[in-house]
Amino acid sequence: MTHIISLENISRNYVTKGEKICALKNINLTVDKGEFVAIVGQSGSGKSTLMNILGCLDVPSKGKYYLDGMELTSFNEKKLAFVRSRIIGFIFQSFNLIPTLNAVENVELPLLYRKIPKSKRLYAAEKALDTVGLSARKQHLPSELSGGQQQRVAIARAIAAEPEILLADEPTGSLDKKSGSDVLSIIRDMNKNGVTIIMITHDESVADMAQRKIRISDGEIISQCAPSCSAY
Repeated sequence: MTHIISLENISRNYVTKGEKICALKNINLTVDKGEFVAIVGQSGSGKSTLMNILGCLDVPSKGKYYLDGMELTSFNEKKLAFVRSRIIGFIFQSFNLIPTLNAVENVELPLLYRKIPKSKRLYAAEKALDTVGLSARKQHLPSELSGGQQQRVAIARAIAAEPEILLADEPTGSLDKKSGSDVLSIIRDMNKNGVTIIMITHDESVADMAQRKIRISDGEIISQCAPSCSAY
């Protein structure tokens, strides 16, 4: 398998009120192309910091990050933004939809930033909404959609951009069981279609759906579960 992600001795330190906080400590991790990985850990374990670095939303204090053959540690913000827009898709627990835009406009938004022509944006957005079963709701505002439907719009937004990697941060955390199951089914289908999935979750049953479970505690990886022990 080809590594799409490789972290070498990644650490992330913060200084808060004069005190040094080590959020990550010498993380070494590889993720293969097309793999489905779950990152689990308690609150404050460092999993969100790790996710932010993987998504190029934060930079490490030391170490090297290789993404799809590129060494990102020396990239400036403009180059990191390009990587985020072309390679990585995001799904957040809070959906992060624009309240004044309807579903199809929310899905189009990342494509607008990439200066894709209107007709192509609309086609991609409507196709993505159809994939998540929301064609009939494309003109609805987020406030007119249920939580599960809003999360499916967020997934459609990621699908429309055709990412190589999808980072999902507690994608079912604020959903009921049925909506959560629907969302996980869509994510799993994306993985079957070749998208690399990295998902943060506190829910062990959700993590068991991944091909590999990575457990983090106090800023360090303490265990990794091989595919053979997964319920995927």
